Amino acid sequence: MRPSTLFLKLAVAALLGTACAAASATSSKNIVVNGSFEDNNIGNVPWTYLSSVVGWKSTGPFEIEKGSNAGGLPSFNPTDKGKQYLELDSTELTTVSQDLHTKKGDSYDLSFQFSGRADTPGQAASEMAVFWNGKQIGIVTEPATSGWVTVNFNNLVATGKSTDLSFEALGPKNAPSYGNYLDNVVVRNVPCVPEAGNFAMLAAGMAFMAISVRRRRQ
Repeated sequence: MRPSTLFLKLAVAALLGTACAAASATSSKNIVVNGSFEDNNIGNVPWTYLSSVVGWKSTGPFEIEKGSNAGGLPSFNPTDKGKQYLELDSTELTTVSQDLHTKKGDSYDLSFQFSGRADTPGQAASEMAVFWNGKQIGIVTEPATSGWVTVNFNNLVATGKSTDLSFEALGPKNAPSYGNYLDNVVVRNVPCVPEAGNFAMLAAGMAFMAISVRRRRQ
C-alpha cells in the first residue's frame, strides 16, 4: 500500500472517530440510579411502604413489591432479572421522579417496563404520564391483565446538565391505590450518528486529498 493511500484511510478514520468518540464512550451506560428498585431490599414481605427510595423522589409514600401476592398476575415477577418493582400508586395517585445527570444538547433513549394490575375494581386499566424535563412525552395505558410491557421513547434531548424524569399515575381514578407497576427504568446516551454536514465536510476533504494524490502521481 502506498503511503499516500494509507494516509487517506487514516485521515478518514480520524475524522469519523473524532465525531463519534464522545457519544460512543457513554452510549452503554444507564444514567438512572436504582432503575430496577432493588437498592432498598424489602426482605421476605410481598410489599411495603417506604418514605424514601434510593435515587427517587415521590409525591407520596413509595410502595415496593415483589412477586404476585399484591395484585399481580400469577407468577408475576420483574423481567430484568431483579426481584422488586414499584407500584406507582400507594395510598393515592402519585408521581415519582429522578434528576438525571445529562449533557446539554445530547440525545437520550428512555425505556422502562410497565404493567396493569390484575385485581383492579372492574378490571380498570392502569394509566401513567411520562415527563422529560417537565414536558409530557407520552401517556401509557395498559389493561389489568397486560403483564409486563416494554415502553420506549427515543432521541430525547437534554437542555442542561440536569434533566428531570417523571412518571405520573393518572388512573384508575376510581381506585387510586391500585395499579401502575413500574420497573427497569433505563436512560442511555444515544450513540453518535454523524450529521449531514459532517458527511459533506468529510466528502470534500476526501476529494481534495484524492486530487492531491493524483497530481503527485502524475
